[in-house]
Amino acid sequence: MKFQLERILLFSDAVFAIAITLMIIEIKPPHIAHGASFAESFRAFLNVIPQIFGTVLSFCMIGLYWFRHHDLMQHLVAYNVTFIQLNFVLLLAVAFIPFSTAFTIENSTTSFTLLVYNLNYIVVNVLNFIIYKYALNPKNNLCVATVSDEISVLKKDTLFSISVFTIVIILGFFNCNLAVFGYALFGFYGVFVKDKPAEIK
Repeated sequence: MKFQLERILLFSDAVFAIAITLMIIEIKPPHIAHGASFAESFRAFLNVIPQIFGTVLSFCMIGLYWFRHHDLMQHLVAYNVTFIQLNFVLLLAVAFIPFSTAFTIENSTTSFTLLVYNLNYIVVNVLNFIIYKYALNPKNNLCVATVSDEISVLKKDTLFSISVFTIVIILGFFNCNLAVFGYALFGFYGVFVKDKPAEIK
């Protein structure tokens, strides 16, 4: 059983690793003409700042989802078909993050591109909460013991994250340039989600 759980974890890690690697590939360096001045080179670099910002944000978010998934797996002693199915759906949503990021970066930032980008994250957050709640439910006999505190913290975390992404979507319909500053709300995470999940052993 432990070997099978490790296979699930290794497969999941591979999907996260590929998704997070694709984020870096999406940053396309600007073409600077031979003999260009410092100012021209600097302006060309400034043009890729949105790509860098979007990539760094998505890179960090995928890393956070990987951390949560790793945290979940440490509690499991068994698995079933439903868990595998939920895990696959979660990984599918994560695998779409490089696409939604590239879609937003490659096109002019509009209310629609922001909608696609942030909806992707909302779906991942919801699926992450669902798989956590299912796996740690004692009735399903997948975890060592009841860990209701983790569910409580994750529920706050999920609601907070979804709220931020929703705010960015709404702001995008009014002003796309200002909407991206909505992500700064993540800086207040500790105020709304004061408890922390158990540390990984």
